[in-house]
Amino acid sequence: MGSEELIAVAGELYALVPGEFVAARNERAARIKTDGDAELARAVKALPKPAAAAWLANTMVRHLSEQLDQVLELGEAMREAQEDLDAAQLRDLNRQRRQLVAAVVREGRKVAARLGQKVSEAAAEQTAATLQAAMADAGAANALRTGLLVEPMAAVGMDPVELAGVLAVPEALGEQAPRAPRGTAPRAARRAGKEDAAAALRAEIARAQEETQAAERSAATAERELRSAEDQAHRLEARALQLRSEVEELRRRLDEREHTLAGVEDRLDEAAEARQDAAVAHVEAQAAVEEARGKLERLRRK
Repeated sequence: MGSEELIAVAGELYALVPGEFVAARNERAARIKTDGDAELARAVKALPKPAAAAWLANTMVRHLSEQLDQVLELGEAMREAQEDLDAAQLRDLNRQRRQLVAAVVREGRKVAARLGQKVSEAAAEQTAATLQAAMADAGAANALRTGLLVEPMAAVGMDPVELAGVLAVPEALGEQAPRAPRGTAPRAARRAGKEDAAAALRAEIARAQEETQAAERSAATAERELRSAEDQAHRLEARALQLRSEVEELRRRLDEREHTLAGVEDRLDEAAEARQDAAVAHVEAQAAVEEARGKLERLRRK
């Protein structure tokens, strides 16, 4: 079995969302076994499902490669420059580095949301720790670049990051291009390179700070607009509730009036009939009066 085949299969599987991983892995292992490569099938079947923080880091490798490259380049520059920086500068740079990592993790959570995945605060913190470890240690940086993490990483002081159990396919580290060895250039050239790296690092972090501040200002503006929209919505909801209440009251009163009108109309029909009967009786009475007067007049003439 060649590690290249296993790395290729793992690359496809670890690009999936967590809910799809196990079924896809088992289906792929079964297909490989059917094709006659039992050893590769066993290796694929043994690939572990990544922890949430590891999945987010792998996803960022695939979807935020440019931002991650900037983070890792900053880490490399800091490793080069830290020998010539004093403690205050290092504290300031580390603070700014944490801000940059937090901003990139926020972008990663947005990518996860677009993929239908909700990332907990704990997983986001572990992913941030993973990026911090990759900035602090070249081996961890190479591990992150594989996109095959199954567990998050963490840096402990200045010690190399422990990578045992971190990668799905440890042989994938061999796919990463090695960094140029240190110590081969003249001392003056090395010092100049460190000074250049420190200057580049400070400039890059300053730009990252500006971008973070601009994003925070935009977020604050969006939050104000959201609150304004929510206030307007609440006012309109209250007005709509009031109008609904008034409409219901008007409907109730209309029902009462319609009921009253129906009664009046019934009585009006009865009154109309009575009036008709009275009119007939009146005509008959008038005729009787005329007849009586005529009779009386005839009697008087006699």
